[in-house]
Amino acid sequence: MNHTRGPLDIAVVGGGICGLTTAIALEQRGFEPTVYEAASDYRPVGAGILLQANALLVFDRLGIVDRVRAAGQPLEDVQLRSPSGRILSRFDLDGVERSEFGYGAVAIYRPDLQRILLDELNTAVETGTACEGVDATETPTVRFDDGTRVRPDVVVGADGIHSTVRDAIVPAVELRTLDSVAYRAIAEIDLPPAHRALGFEVWGDGTYAGGAPIGDDRFYWFATTPGRQAETATAAPDQLSALRDRLVDYSDPIPTVVDSLEPDDVVVTALEDVPPLERWSRGSVVLAGDAAHGMYPFAGQGAAQAIEDALALAHSIAAREDPSAAIDAYVAERKPRAERIRSESHRLGTLGTIRSTVGCRLRNLAFDCCPDAVIRRARRTRIAGTSLPATPVADRVTGDCTVRRS
Repeated sequence: MNHTRGPLDIAVVGGGICGLTTAIALEQRGFEPTVYEAASDYRPVGAGILLQANALLVFDRLGIVDRVRAAGQPLEDVQLRSPSGRILSRFDLDGVERSEFGYGAVAIYRPDLQRILLDELNTAVETGTACEGVDATETPTVRFDDGTRVRPDVVVGADGIHSTVRDAIVPAVELRTLDSVAYRAIAEIDLPPAHRALGFEVWGDGTYAGGAPIGDDRFYWFATTPGRQAETATAAPDQLSALRDRLVDYSDPIPTVVDSLEPDDVVVTALEDVPPLERWSRGSVVLAGDAAHGMYPFAGQGAAQAIEDALALAHSIAAREDPSAAIDAYVAERKPRAERIRSESHRLGTLGTIRSTVGCRLRNLAFDCCPDAVIRRARRTRIAGTSLPATPVADRVTGDCTVRRS
């Protein structure tokens, strides 16, 4: 479809990290997208995000990296440990990421990142608009739960791992689930000096745990345990008690962090990922972020890949007059890389949740014996595998932009 009717009308379904970053990147290229967010308002919910260097490189292109770094906690090192605290591998942020890419990792509270993105965005955000379905016709139609419909030129499905937009492209996708439950929380504790700029992962018997500081007195903590997701979104008292018992012998600061939490502090979710999709687009409806490649957290790249999608899609739309050609180019660039990293995360998830004392010892021994150079090379590949446009394409749309919040 050749677009010849003036400025593109672009609907971004989903106002999370991916959707907001996509809208900012589009806005900086002269477009005025509308973001449709199902939540009635932006509340401080969620836990932490570890932003690796490739995510920070995108934020550098968007001109907000300094605000992101100031709001979060730049990490000096990330370690892979055994439950006893023995270091199996160090990721050497200074030697690998900062020296080669200019940035190391930053741990940040998700609502703080979301607020930075909202403050940067000047285009419209429509809250309380839950998408019920999309018709991927030549001019697509987005249907909302209040009965309203919009017919934009392009629909970006940035509505997360349980995407509704995805059904218009690849219907009835069944998510893959590990037989594990994920727990996340923000703990307000006085961290010892050794942990104030240190992120770490602990690989135990059926349990994967770790975290990173997100400020002077706040720590983002996560863990997985065998089992199925509970009915509630927060931990029940008996779940938290069982977690404390399971992690009591782990190295500091994990026992201290878990002891500081109340059940309502702990977010509980299933461990799910999106299987390889046959396609990411249909007509001018296209997926980005978790809707396209939601992945397990074990490679620490879920947010970064969504953020990369945002810039790549905006740049491709701005660089081409034909939206269909722009979408095809975006998919051709992003799909192989994101799906490779999703597959890596899946493999790491299988390793990280092994339930066998012998198997866990062999796994940890393998990591302990693996040269650090191999680990660094794997991280370098995750960061360096994409091309990022340095500057926006010349604006093709002019006019004032306003934010509307319903």
